[in-house]
Amino acid sequence: MTSNQPADGQSPTLDPDQTSESQAPLPPQRPRLQKLQQIMAKLLNLRGWPWFAAIIMSWLAGITALQWLSGLPPSANCKQLVTTLSETERLECADRLVRKGNPKDIQAALAMAAKWDKGHPLYPRVAILSDEWSRAVLNLARRELDKGNLKEAIGLARQVPEASSMQKESQRLIQQWEENWEAGKESLENARTAIKKQDWAQATLQVRALVQLDDSYWQDQADKILGDMATEKTAFQDLYKAQDIADYGGADNLAKAIQLASKIDPQRLAKEEVQENIEKWSQILLDLSEDYQLNGQFDQAIASAQKIPPNTKAAQEANTVVQLSQAETVAKEGDFYGYLHAWALAEQVDSESALLEKNHERVEGWEEQIQNTGQLHLAKFFANIDTVYTYQMAIDHAALIDTEHPGRVDAQTLIAQWDQQIDTFQDRQILARARQFANQNTTTGYQAAIVEASKVEMGNPLRINAQTLVAEWNGAIEQVEDQPILDQARLLAKAGKLNEAIEIAEGIESDRSLYRQAQDDIYKWVAEIQAVEDKPILNAANALAQEGRLSEAIATASRISYGRALYNEAQDRIASWSTERDAIYAARRPAEQPQVATSEEPSYLPDSSEVAAPPPDPVPQEAPPRPSTDTFAPDPDGEVSRPTVIDPTSE
Repeated sequence: MTSNQPADGQSPTLDPDQTSESQAPLPPQRPRLQKLQQIMAKLLNLRGWPWFAAIIMSWLAGITALQWLSGLPPSANCKQLVTTLSETERLECADRLVRKGNPKDIQAALAMAAKWDKGHPLYPRVAILSDEWSRAVLNLARRELDKGNLKEAIGLARQVPEASSMQKESQRLIQQWEENWEAGKESLENARTAIKKQDWAQATLQVRALVQLDDSYWQDQADKILGDMATEKTAFQDLYKAQDIADYGGADNLAKAIQLASKIDPQRLAKEEVQENIEKWSQILLDLSEDYQLNGQFDQAIASAQKIPPNTKAAQEANTVVQLSQAETVAKEGDFYGYLHAWALAEQVDSESALLEKNHERVEGWEEQIQNTGQLHLAKFFANIDTVYTYQMAIDHAALIDTEHPGRVDAQTLIAQWDQQIDTFQDRQILARARQFANQNTTTGYQAAIVEASKVEMGNPLRINAQTLVAEWNGAIEQVEDQPILDQARLLAKAGKLNEAIEIAEGIESDRSLYRQAQDDIYKWVAEIQAVEDKPILNAANALAQEGRLSEAIATASRISYGRALYNEAQDRIASWSTERDAIYAARRPAEQPQVATSEEPSYLPDSSEVAAPPPDPVPQEAPPRPSTDTFAPDPDGEVSRPTVIDPTSE
């Protein structure tokens, strides 16, 4: 036999009112029987076939009987229309659908089973299936209850037929679920209330009560409550820590407390107490910031107000503190734009704000400052145009500033300046044109500038400025004329033609603007010439000194006259050589020569007071004879001589 079992997804919907039956189609003949018939046909042609046929027939009969006894009836074809299925097949198809666990299919199967009465031949089979389907619907009800869907669970449990043996179990479960639900709800609410009050012992007792309900749903709720208890404890600990920080006082500590409390999950039961504390700390911060603002500590006021969370009741007033403090800060600049900015910030504040009422006088003061500084600002704008008409407009606007306004003094000063600008306007135009001519940096331009500046008449305020510019431009003309001469002289000096350079530079007269530069260059070039001329003399003297002929070296170096470039260097060498020669004379002086000294002479130099005292009258002595300029002092070695050196300064 072959099975005609359909696919699960194509099962037809069962109609419990349908009771008609139909016969299942006969199975086709098996190929094995066909082969046996062929074998039997061949055996008929053999001798002794009757006996052999009897044996074969007996054997086939036994095989067929055994196959018929062990074979199963064919499965119902659930793809056919319900109207073509027998009652047995419809029960089989319904059982297949129930096993898939679809609630609608189970409900349909139970409804179909309720149609059969006890006298029906299939009732025993229906009763067995009805009990199985009732167990299935109760399992579905338990799943719904585990999800917390009590109504759905009870609705499924009530679908158990009254004739089913599971009816009592269904009623018992419904009663148990309803009782457990009420008890569980009460224990759950009590647990949450205990957690909110931080009564952890009572919360633990309520969790035990949930566990004792011996229900999966309430067991899950107990586990959640235990987790919530741990989380709530942490939340309350954070809240207590924030309260401790806030108790220290001060804007920074309050801000830290608010920040810590704000991190607590708003889903926690401590949220109400958390929010109350945040509101309280925010109000304290607001009071501090207002005190700072009224006392002129605007930076501290802004910093404190900005620490208030935006979701608090004090947030709006905190924004008022920030705006008014910022307005005070920009108003300190003391100019038109600062007052205008401050007034604009104050206008954005709610008119019903209590803090704005306290700052009403300041806001009015800014409005007055805007009017006065605005007039002065507009006056300066007109004055920058630099015309007689705009200067007069500037004076008119500056005169509108109140006499009691602090800027009144500045306005009067500017009015005086602008009056002077009007008086000197024509002369300033003349000097401006003169400067334009002078900017050409040519002789013609400077001459035109001088002519133009000379138009400023005597007695005018800018007459001195004009004469100063004329003198400056005259000097510029001289520079333009004499600069080529000085440049030519410098080129010659650079080429080594110093005498020619000096001669050309001396052509710049003493009353010219470049005369001082020319004289500096001439002095430098003369020094270079003298250094070249006198260097051989100084070198020769150095050579004589190295040979020990100090007197000759001194005489040679003395040829460099006073005022020459190497004169100072030569005098330094002469002094050094003279000291060295005197030391030689002192070492060779005879030992028997009497020493002229008295014990009365002090062995130390007198101090300034002793030097200042008048000396005693000198004892007249006969001066030694002075040697002639052509004689020499005795030279012990015959090499060192002392010529008479004539100091050129003595002439």
